[in-house]
Amino acid sequence: WLSCAEWSLTSCFLPMPHPSELPSSMEPVAKAARKNPQSGETPIIDFSAFMSDTGAVVGSPMTAGQREVVDALKVINGSGDGFAYLQNAGISEDDLEQWFLAAKSVFDLSEDEKLKLSRLHPSTNVGYSALGQERLNRARGADMKESFNVRSSLFHKNDFTGCPDAFKNAALALWEKAMLAADRYGLACALALGLEPEFFTSKMKHKDLCTLRFLHYPPCDYDPDATYGHGSLRIGEHTDFGLFTFLFVDGVGEGLQVKKIAGGEVGGDAGGEKDPGWKAVNGAGGCTFVVNTGALFARWTNDTWRATAHRVVVPSSEVAKKHRYSIAMFIDPDAEEEVKVDPRFGKAKYEPCTASGYLRMKLEEANKK
Repeated sequence: WLSCAEWSLTSCFLPMPHPSELPSSMEPVAKAARKNPQSGETPIIDFSAFMSDTGAVVGSPMTAGQREVVDALKVINGSGDGFAYLQNAGISEDDLEQWFLAAKSVFDLSEDEKLKLSRLHPSTNVGYSALGQERLNRARGADMKESFNVRSSLFHKNDFTGCPDAFKNAALALWEKAMLAADRYGLACALALGLEPEFFTSKMKHKDLCTLRFLHYPPCDYDPDATYGHGSLRIGEHTDFGLFTFLFVDGVGEGLQVKKIAGGEVGGDAGGEKDPGWKAVNGAGGCTFVVNTGALFARWTNDTWRATAHRVVVPSSEVAKKHRYSIAMFIDPDAEEEVKVDPRFGKAKYEPCTASGYLRMKLEEANKK
């Protein structure tokens, strides 16, 4: 694995080769984004320039490093598939190690102990969701995962009854660090799109819809026909519901696949996207994590930046034998924000909606029997 130190600031800003020296299958990317040798073509963005209180972060012109991040985001969300790795975003390897240990302490509880946990309901979106409770693609069987959701304690009641103390402490610590990274990433996205710097951050001041989700995929049977059939996956094909998502993966975490779509949304009642064209995105190791845009981001920008479809499959019998853990931080607009296509992105493809109304609709869709 490559540690954060090995992917240092200096290495991330090495000069790019001349386009004639690149393989024909590889597009030039901005200097802040480097191809990840552990994970194929998915680029890594060194985000350190936006984590310091300089340049655009304090209302001044962008620094050179910030401009390179912005240029990288334009490529990744324009001609790319919308998925990238973020590095140096204020979260350390030690943080991730402690958070995953805490997550495992919950999922290692016995079935009788899990019965005492607060249960997730679409109306609250907090608490424990049992194995098979959700189905993100209605054209498939139930998702082969269990999860535990945490939201802002200022606006929601997080019931940690039955959870080890380490889990509660880890969840609250993760929340604080992820919120800072989210604000800085929202700023970078606005600049990449040529919008006002506060375009997204002003719409997520309260973080009252943001959700931290701890996920566990237990060992399962291997069905080689499930991926392109109608069988259950670890998570069925879908696009995330909100603005963007930070995804932390424990180790390699084989199984995540992504696919660029023409626009709109995937999953829920719409189903879809079981055809070929999927690309594997494994864990990158160290303190590097995945970021992708969601459906509400696509709606605001009229699909200028599209939501990327993704799923978690079981690619082999060996992977089927393993536990898989991840932590998703879903960054959403504030509950009462109206999400409507900004006129600068052309004639609207989508009707306006409130952030809370859209999220509630998608959660009910995922949890209905």
